[in-house]
Amino acid sequence: MNSGVCQWVFNKLLTADEMDMFDCIEFVGAETDADCFEPLSRYWSADEPIDEQAERARDLLDDHGLWVSCYTLESNFAAYDQDTFDETVADCILALDIADVLGADTIRLDPRSTLPEEQQGDPDLDFILERVCEGMQQVTDVAADRGVLVGVENHGVLLGRTQQVARMLELVDRDNFGVNLDYSNFRIVFGEDQVEAARLFAPNVVHVHAKDNCLTATEPENAEEEGWRKTLPQDSQEWYRPCVAGTGDMQLPTIFSIVHEAGYDGTISLEVSLADDIFGTVREGVANLNRIIGEIEEG
Repeated sequence: MNSGVCQWVFNKLLTADEMDMFDCIEFVGAETDADCFEPLSRYWSADEPIDEQAERARDLLDDHGLWVSCYTLESNFAAYDQDTFDETVADCILALDIADVLGADTIRLDPRSTLPEEQQGDPDLDFILERVCEGMQQVTDVAADRGVLVGVENHGVLLGRTQQVARMLELVDRDNFGVNLDYSNFRIVFGEDQVEAARLFAPNVVHVHAKDNCLTATEPENAEEEGWRKTLPQDSQEWYRPCVAGTGDMQLPTIFSIVHEAGYDGTISLEVSLADDIFGTVREGVANLNRIIGEIEEG
């Protein structure tokens, strides 16, 4: 396995226009020991054609000896809006050209669907899931012709539960379709056991997002000031606080061992940084990922 950095870790700086795509690549290549970089489609500049930016990004990646572990796409498979659904499928298929320029053999899809007002209170999740899978299947079929893997991330509050992700695997049913495993989302968003989720999906993992959190079953006295938040399930009695990868309670060595033993030999992509020291916590997180990966592979 190898370590990577997801561009999301720089989100605060990117949205404040304090960094751009190329600054992120430069930092990862010059300031960390990561092997890979994971660009997000949302972060391209609107002032230059994306294919031209991708060419520049690939040159910079090559200069630093980095490769792209996954090209992470925005996708809204709007179950009740045919125009948006069709546009999303078309955009994801066009993005395969950018993945090719970047040298990426994996893309990530989000099982997102906007909902009309009448569906927001009590959505028909079975229908929505099946409709989303129709869109992902269309993208995956074209990706197969390009030799590209497609990973659905357990993302969002609508379709990110373990049973729903398992159902997506069944419905899309393609050899080049698997899971972009974000184990933390299972625990923080749905209160599910992240280790058991990793065990369930290990044979289908095509990419891994590495986040870490400190966890506690007792509300901290100064929760808000210290950055503690309650996990999202309504009956939750657990609190979490993001921390440097490898220093928290999400059991990273166990999870990485599970996917490795199932045959995964790809990238563990860092997806957590701390707002008060983004650069320092990215450096430390990558170093911890490399240490954990080394320990696993040494047996």
